[in-house]
Amino acid sequence: MDWKKNVWLLSLLVAVCLLIAACSDDSEETGSSDSDSDATEESGNEENEESDGEIYTYDFFDASGPGEDINTSETTLGKMFEEETGVNFDIEHIVGDVNQKIGTMIASGEYPELLNAEQSTDAVIDAGGFIPLNDLLEEHAPNIMEMYGPYLELMKRDDGNIYVISSGAAHDFAKPANVEQGAWWIKRDVLKELDYPKPETLDEYFDIIEEYTEANPQIDGADTIGFTALTHDWRFFALSNQPMHLAGYPNDGGIFVDMDTHEATVYNNKPETERWLKKLNEINSKGLFDQEAFTQNYDEYLAKLTTGRVVGFFDYRWQVGDAMNTLQEDDDPYNDYMAFPVVFEEGVKDQYLDPIGFTASPGMGITTGTSEEDQIRIIKYLDHIAKEEVQKLVTWGIEGETYEVGDDGRYYRTEEQIEQTRSTEFRDEFGFSYFEWGWPRMNGLYEDGNAVEPPKQPEVASMMYDDGDKEFLEAYDIETFTELFSEPDPRPWFPAWDTPIETGSQAQLYEQQLDDLMKRKFPEIVFADSSDFDAQWSSYLDEFEGLPYEEYEEVITDSVKRKVELVEQ
Repeated sequence: MDWKKNVWLLSLLVAVCLLIAACSDDSEETGSSDSDSDATEESGNEENEESDGEIYTYDFFDASGPGEDINTSETTLGKMFEEETGVNFDIEHIVGDVNQKIGTMIASGEYPELLNAEQSTDAVIDAGGFIPLNDLLEEHAPNIMEMYGPYLELMKRDDGNIYVISSGAAHDFAKPANVEQGAWWIKRDVLKELDYPKPETLDEYFDIIEEYTEANPQIDGADTIGFTALTHDWRFFALSNQPMHLAGYPNDGGIFVDMDTHEATVYNNKPETERWLKKLNEINSKGLFDQEAFTQNYDEYLAKLTTGRVVGFFDYRWQVGDAMNTLQEDDDPYNDYMAFPVVFEEGVKDQYLDPIGFTASPGMGITTGTSEEDQIRIIKYLDHIAKEEVQKLVTWGIEGETYEVGDDGRYYRTEEQIEQTRSTEFRDEFGFSYFEWGWPRMNGLYEDGNAVEPPKQPEVASMMYDDGDKEFLEAYDIETFTELFSEPDPRPWFPAWDTPIETGSQAQLYEQQLDDLMKRKFPEIVFADSSDFDAQWSSYLDEFEGLPYEEYEEVITDSVKRKVELVEQ
């Protein structure tokens, strides 16, 4: 009987333990009633995981451009995000050659936890450097899934995986008040001195530069630079993209896309490129082209723009932002530049303003070697940023400090707030400089109708213009600086340049070989004697014809047609 008694006592003990455990479980509930949904319980558990009191710091290498290396918690926004998620990032920016830096990572297999590899994104994916994000997004990132919902299929690679999250999930079109993309810039005091000319064609643009430079061979004791160009490293497109823009195409990269057939055609061997290089050769023979254009680096180029010696240049506003912001902070409004939508000839409709589109690459991805726990923390951090209320923090800031809300719900900024948010120092300290782009980000309009970007809000745009701006707006009889630019035509595939290119493929070989060829031959063509131009162009064409450009056209065409099908279905 003793063994039966022992079994009975053991059974009773087990039952008591189970009862205690059940009561303990009930006592540890967060107060949710029986009617609370499973989703609410799951959300509460995730909040507990995020607020465990620990601070987790991860490395983020950002190859998108130079900048001050910083921990995100050193900014106002970053500190807020740290308190809300328990995560911050040590941001390292690119110095030197992007491909070389990323190539070293690939060779060693050692990556930061978070990486934006820019034009080397495909190489990192092919090397297995990024982890697939599909499961992480579905399980831990409802806000990212909602923001990027219309574009999720576009974000997938051929293997069906999403590896990077890029900025710019478009939600409706909001025309900017100021030029943010590519344009032909002329110094304001040049326009004022020549009685506010309005160049519409390439010849008219350079006629203005020539007239001013001849009358002003020096500025502040230094030689005047008629026209300069950015050619450093991967930014060479700032010189090679012009044939596309001048011919009336948007920034689709190295190709023209036929609006009807959606066939992609390279233009680097076309008359448009010859015409552009011939113009550069012509202005060089007149002493108007910067002799350092092919040797200066990015920082030297930006510094040159702030000297006041450069009459004109072509570039994308986002790429020269640091220089332009410096000029805008100057007390002299005539040192700033004004943008024009120049084309080859009259009758060509310009397409400098980007249409609604989605760029799947480059973007930021989580790298291999990152533990599962860290992957979850990082994706939750990115998902936190994707919340609409946080997006408003990232773009507008804090209500009552960097913007106001009218009785009608419309956002606006006071003159003091506009001045404050223009300051580079303030933007760095607050975190605008570090969080506005690169991270998960929408553009266009918020659900309440306010513009995602303050400069696109009419209430802000009208107040951002100072007396210097108003002088030029009045002179050209416009209300905003983009009024000179045409509305973009719808292009479901836009942009074509973000097409994934398989490493080692003929298409990828074409990109590299073309880049090498242009960097080697374009200086020879531009600096050649005018009588030698035809021979130099023919020499370039001979080499170009040996490149596998047809394979490249096929890859881009397939991608364009696939995008059109996905977007229009």
